[in-house]
Amino acid sequence: MTPDPFFPAQPFADRFPLRLFTKEDGELSCLQAAQGIGAADFATLNQVHGNRTIVVRGGFDRTEEADGMITDQTGLALIVRAADCQMFVVYDPEKNVIGTLHAGWRGLTGGAIPNFFSKMQSLWNTKTSSLYVFAGPSLCPDCAEFSRPHAELPNIDAKFIHDRHVDLRGEADRQLFEAGVLKNHFERHPDCTCCHPEKYWTWRGGDREAVKAGNVNLLACTLLPVLR
Repeated sequence: MTPDPFFPAQPFADRFPLRLFTKEDGELSCLQAAQGIGAADFATLNQVHGNRTIVVRGGFDRTEEADGMITDQTGLALIVRAADCQMFVVYDPEKNVIGTLHAGWRGLTGGAIPNFFSKMQSLWNTKTSSLYVFAGPSLCPDCAEFSRPHAELPNIDAKFIHDRHVDLRGEADRQLFEAGVLKNHFERHPDCTCCHPEKYWTWRGGDREAVKAGNVNLLACTLLPVLR
């Protein structure tokens, strides 16, 4: 497995391994991705394009319906899956808590991002300004085309809608910063999945049958014990 070189440069690599696995890694299972970052167990959700975030403290494979998950358990890989949607990893270095979030356009319009932060704050009293957020590759504005975007995405800021194209990344960034994430604590992978079908599994870019069969891009992370 050859992880994308973009994320290993993240500032807390010694506290939580974070790796992106793509089409270039072949047909990869979640267990293989977990093992690729040194974790023996993993958790991955039955992602339903909603706004529910749950706390996880043990492994499971798509038995929970949600799109966000948060843990304070070391050695447990959290794996978020996507084939054009946005994937986020959120880390609290003060509490050593980590979370992942899957957010397609339905999640963006349904409050997936603010709900995620509300869950984290309610359980760990996190300060959003202390959090670090990492976003995986996803659709660029040119590839995010809708039939009737103003009707289909009623809660998206109109400035991100241009004719039939929508800047879903821009809307997600707006929600992140409004929640209190600092711009210098946020890192986004620059690639568009649809523009690079040779590298990424992409629903809009021609891989629909493969995606239906379970082939998707994986963003995996796990907590390491912090020496006090």
